[in-house]
Amino acid sequence: MNMNGSTSLALRCCLFAGIALLAVGLIFSEQEYGDDIMWVGILILIASPFVGVLTTLSHLTAEKDWKWVKVAAVLAAMILVFLIISLLRN
Repeated sequence: MNMNGSTSLALRCCLFAGIALLAVGLIFSEQEYGDDIMWVGILILIASPFVGVLTTLSHLTAEKDWKWVKVAAVLAAMILVFLIISLLRN
């Protein structure tokens, strides 16, 4: 599979998994663990761009396209740093 197809598949899987968990969480919202399920769905949706960047980064590394590997690595590092900062602020 090419890079665009793999990245698209990874993003779609994260999207469907996040939405499915949100729906299951809504179904079980009357029980005490429904909110926890919804939070996991939200976290998957938040993490999906990072998964897409990592998928692209792995394909670029396999293709030895070092210019774009550096760009994707910087982008992945920025997402990770901002995610850690946002988690530590709360």
